[in-house]
Amino acid sequence: MASPTSLIIRLPNPLGDVVMATPLLEILRANLPTTHISVAGADHYESLLEGLTSFDQYLPIDAVARRSTSRMARILSSPQADAILLLPNSWSSVLAARKAGIPRRIGRRAAFRSLFLTDSLPAIHEARPMNLIYAEMAAPLLGSIDLEPPLPRLIARTPSQTSTSATCQIAIAPGAAFGVSKQYPPKLIARAIQIAQEKIKLDVVLIGSPNEMPLLQSTARALQLLGLDSTTITGTLSQAKTALARADVLLTMDSGARHMAAALGTPQVVLYGPTHPAWSAHSLCDTTILRVETLDCLTCHKKVCPKSGHPCMQELDPAQVADAILTRISK
Repeated sequence: MASPTSLIIRLPNPLGDVVMATPLLEILRANLPTTHISVAGADHYESLLEGLTSFDQYLPIDAVARRSTSRMARILSSPQADAILLLPNSWSSVLAARKAGIPRRIGRRAAFRSLFLTDSLPAIHEARPMNLIYAEMAAPLLGSIDLEPPLPRLIARTPSQTSTSATCQIAIAPGAAFGVSKQYPPKLIARAIQIAQEKIKLDVVLIGSPNEMPLLQSTARALQLLGLDSTTITGTLSQAKTALARADVLLTMDSGARHMAAALGTPQVVLYGPTHPAWSAHSLCDTTILRVETLDCLTCHKKVCPKSGHPCMQELDPAQVADAILTRISK
């Protein structure tokens, strides 16, 4: 089958998944050099992908359009694409593509969704890296994909800055859009930083979305109670990219911030509990994964912990977290 003249990539909805879809964009750009590649996704993700040369046009989908297949269809129809890769496994995404009149619709099978797809890939059941899962979706256009896909990559507006020998900058992303079950308590974050500060001076930067401001404030207060200062950054994803690129290390939950840092080359210490690390197992040479391995409730994938005491987070020792931070900084 001939290569498409115009191709749309419908991005997934979670921030981390958007980052993990960037290898797919690179594969398509390298193999379809003359195809006009449009990327359609939430409007606030445009600044996240700013600087990448793997696509030609960004189609922003605002909050209203994300709730209306008709409005989304109008957006998708504008490039007059002859093919679309649907990364979300939702009904709304495939219905909008069909309403837009896009002849070739490629996606994964899910609950009779294949009735509206022209090319359907197998559903995913076992946990494995999402960057590989998304890269596989190029196969209907390119043939079998045997090569190892590139790692997720982002570009910060300003270059990273190396800290002085006396001070290291640690970014902390305490939030997780998935739910509170992923969040390490602010008091334990503060204690981990206090322990690490006994060995090296840290410049603490708290990073999160405007919606996470209450959590960021709680974390800042917990740090302050232990005599630790911090700076808080909320704003655009472009600003978050800059802050993460400048950091020596990121302390984070299993969240979009982790994927952003990895794609920018910033080492991370990642705290896992309710979700499986296999889904995000990329860039592991710069990643330290911590979790309470003795628990039988790990990877429950519940947004709110049903157990008393939230053991997967509460039982993570701040001293262990501090040691992981110091080890990452020393590498």
